[in-house]
Amino acid sequence: MDVLVVPPLADFTTVVAPPPGVALLDLNEHLVRRLADPARLRAAADRGPGGPLTALIGRAAAAILARGAYDDAHVRAVGAALGLAADPAVRLAVDGLELTEGSEESSRDLLGAARRCELFAPEIELAREVTRGRRAHIVIDRADQLPAAFALVAALGEGVTLCGRHVAEHRAALRRIPELAGVRWHDWSPEQLIRPPWCETARAGAPALRAGGGEAIGSGRGGVEPVRWVVGERPVPGGGVLWAGRLDVARAAALPGEALARCRGLTLMLTRVDFLGVATGLTGGVAGLRRLRAALPPGVLVTGELAVGAPGVSAEAAEESMELLAGGLAGVRPAGVRPYRMGVRAPWTAGEVLMRPPRAGHDLARWAEFDAPGGMAPDEVAILLRRWVERLPGLPAGRLAACSVAGPAAPGPPGAAWDPCTEVVAGAGPDGRGPGTFAVNLRSGRSIRLHHLLVAPVSRLAADPHALDHLAEPARRRLTAELAAAGVLR
Repeated sequence: MDVLVVPPLADFTTVVAPPPGVALLDLNEHLVRRLADPARLRAAADRGPGGPLTALIGRAAAAILARGAYDDAHVRAVGAALGLAADPAVRLAVDGLELTEGSEESSRDLLGAARRCELFAPEIELAREVTRGRRAHIVIDRADQLPAAFALVAALGEGVTLCGRHVAEHRAALRRIPELAGVRWHDWSPEQLIRPPWCETARAGAPALRAGGGEAIGSGRGGVEPVRWVVGERPVPGGGVLWAGRLDVARAAALPGEALARCRGLTLMLTRVDFLGVATGLTGGVAGLRRLRAALPPGVLVTGELAVGAPGVSAEAAEESMELLAGGLAGVRPAGVRPYRMGVRAPWTAGEVLMRPPRAGHDLARWAEFDAPGGMAPDEVAILLRRWVERLPGLPAGRLAACSVAGPAAPGPPGAAWDPCTEVVAGAGPDGRGPGTFAVNLRSGRSIRLHHLLVAPVSRLAADPHALDHLAEPARRRLTAELAAAGVLR
């Protein structure tokens, strides 16, 4: 039986659906489960190699993961676990990877990282064992998977097949890499499904999806149909299949009404929005948000991620766009802000733009530097991004499928303001005053030392918004202000 191998770092809130008769080896799931194991995080915190604040964040992440709730706090705890994993070649985030040396657009740098990387060693060894005597198909859907994929090619030997969305898009460049001379190529890309714990449909009673085994995932037997995940230019499924996606706003608006009626969550990629609800996408195409929202089923979560710094979009226009999204224009909620990057394969088409050639050695270039009139300077982009991240600290933690289908957190008791991304944990203090008990917020990355008489009432705040009512008014106001400044209270 052939084996479909998913290298780290895919979207851990999705699962690949292998064809019938093909086994699935999800190394990404294996890595996340290993690094985000609460016991491992607690043990690492006890060893304390990263300093007191790192240890507190590890303990807080472990406590949140131990809850077993699939929510925003869980996403951020997984992100903390990945970020705390030390390696000489790579740094991990909840939805991506960064090389410690060089560029992810250079095959030389990626191959060097693959050789030096120690973090994926258990997954590489597992792949050796599982694929021995079998044909391996390595599915690469994101560029972040390339270091692990290159390491897998080196470990499994010639004859493996590379497939997946990223391979289909960049096959010509990848084929020029000498170290990949012995692999086979396939433009086929397997379907992706949102893992049931993260999906509203699954919470309504969908059957558990298997992450391995030899059986096609999502056969639909005995329960609600799973939700297909659609990104980039991947086709929206037909045949009545439910789906959710992260799409350019112009592409989403061009979908037929029948397809939009089956959507269960949508993140729109935007570069600008005006007060009439006219939105501009990543390549300059425009669409009406109100018409798009009206074509989607009632109650479906629609969010917009603003890419700041696109050609011809001034700082004033970007600021207005974010204000409109923050205000819920046309029923679209903000899903984050990020710097605009012009795709080499999908450049800006709505105005005068001069694209610069790729930098020397960037043989796997995905983004193009450009010059265009009327846009923003890099420092303006950085200032606006920083201001909005601080203003909207509840923005999703990453570009994950879960962020497109997860509705707002269930409201707590009246008046509750406790952030579920917070845990009260004990440990050495980053303030240099020795051990203590701290409220640690993974959303803000901050901590606050608690007086021993306040540990119990602050710990109860998550369930009881009146837990501090017994304090004297000046003390309560002071403590509430300090908790809010640390991000503990929303």
